[in-house]
Amino acid sequence: MKHTYLLGVDIGTSGTKAALWSEDGELVAQATEEYALDRPQPSWAETDAETWWNAVCQCIRNALAQSGIDPRDVAGVGVDGLGWVLLPVDRRGEPLRPAMIWLDRRAEPEAAWLRSLPEAEHLVDLVANPLDAAYITPKILWLKQHEPAIFEAAHMFLTSTGFVVHRLTGEFSCDYTQAYGYHFFDIRQGRWDAQAAALIGVPLDKLPPVCSSCTIVGQVTRAAAQSTGLRAGTPVIAGGLDAVVGSLGAGVARLGQTVDQGGTAGGMALSVDHVIVEPRLIFSHHVVPGQYLFQSGTVGGGTLAWFRDTLGQAEVNAAGLLRCSPYDLMSAEAKEAPPGAHGLIFLPYMAGERTPLWNSQARGVFFGLSYKTTRADILRAIMEGCAYAVYHNMRIAESRGVSVKEWIGVGGATRSDVWCQIKADVTGKPFTLARRPGGVEGGHTLGLAVMTASALGLCDDMSARIEELLPERRTFEPSPQRHAMYEDLFGIYLDLSNKLLADFERLAAVVQAHDPFQASGRQGVESA
Repeated sequence: MKHTYLLGVDIGTSGTKAALWSEDGELVAQATEEYALDRPQPSWAETDAETWWNAVCQCIRNALAQSGIDPRDVAGVGVDGLGWVLLPVDRRGEPLRPAMIWLDRRAEPEAAWLRSLPEAEHLVDLVANPLDAAYITPKILWLKQHEPAIFEAAHMFLTSTGFVVHRLTGEFSCDYTQAYGYHFFDIRQGRWDAQAAALIGVPLDKLPPVCSSCTIVGQVTRAAAQSTGLRAGTPVIAGGLDAVVGSLGAGVARLGQTVDQGGTAGGMALSVDHVIVEPRLIFSHHVVPGQYLFQSGTVGGGTLAWFRDTLGQAEVNAAGLLRCSPYDLMSAEAKEAPPGAHGLIFLPYMAGERTPLWNSQARGVFFGLSYKTTRADILRAIMEGCAYAVYHNMRIAESRGVSVKEWIGVGGATRSDVWCQIKADVTGKPFTLARRPGGVEGGHTLGLAVMTASALGLCDDMSARIEELLPERRTFEPSPQRHAMYEDLFGIYLDLSNKLLADFERLAAVVQAHDPFQASGRQGVESA
């Protein structure tokens, strides 16, 4: 019997994954390729788009080889990618410079200029998102000011998803879930706004057509087939933002369902049916028709990786001997500390903070250290601090009249039962892991498979289909007593965050004036 397969390609900050799924929801094969993030100057964050494409080609070839599937049996391809990316390309779709990604905050002056405009409030209302340096709009203005030749030469400004879809099909596109990075996108009408674009100074002819995520944009070209091993003519959908596609893959398919993204970039995404303008948070289309996602984005999720690389040599060495992950050992250590970590509070602003602070200068803080503080306390405080950051955003979202009906966790953090329980206790809400049979997480490529199946007419209802594919539920119930304690500690967390904002700015000024790295802007490369 002949089977039909669906290919999902997930382009992340630090790596790309390709996975083949059968039509009935079985993961057949997957492959990953990692790469580094370039930090050529302070506040800059770039990736050579060719790195993405090379990783995509290698992942697809490896997944096909592992599966033994005939490429003719791959019915369609879905792509998602990291957000707030500015990539200028020429008429052939060739990059004119490295892509500025979501972590790039060089465009602070341009964001400040946008906020100073008399029409600033209208721009925020149009796209339902704040005027912050991380978004694409200020980056375009930075390019126009600092690299005018590239700005003028640019035929199109593409997102990460748009770039890979173009490489696959030769067609230019931007899907709704990526378009919200531009402040001339009318989120209610789903189209570019010519008046707003003219006000900002961006020619709309440099923007690709905008479409829904499940639109079939084109077919795999012969050149792309040679590079990837796919069959020429295979349909490719427009795809979407990685966080949004990941929300579907986690099980967020109905109103009120909310995902907790426990990865390098943390946050939440709550499904709603109407546009909400709340500049402290993030708002976008969902890939599910008729739904939007009320989102937050935090940067503290990578703090445990920082601890592992900076202070965790003992765990790294032990993990090698025990053949386990250093994170498993760190989680076990954190379990030894009591809730509240003996009064140690951590502000997880290791690379500034996005929602709701929108502050590039914020930095990580341990508050309450004493001679009695243990490594276990520090590890638990890191986990609790990241949970506070998401809870801060959740409370703002709920203040706008929406409610979290199901709190679903995804990402590497869900491998820690301790961290999952902390999230339940901090928020006071049951924290659920929605899983495939055998307890396996769904994730981005599952979401892409369901989207592609819908586009090809193989699936009538994406919401129902994702529920069928994630039948298992494991729930961590909150403790009322621990939640009451965390409410008190969370109040201190909020006070600290607010009181330190001015000091973060002062510290940044001193560092900029005296730190050799900041002053020289010397070249550097880091893993995301």
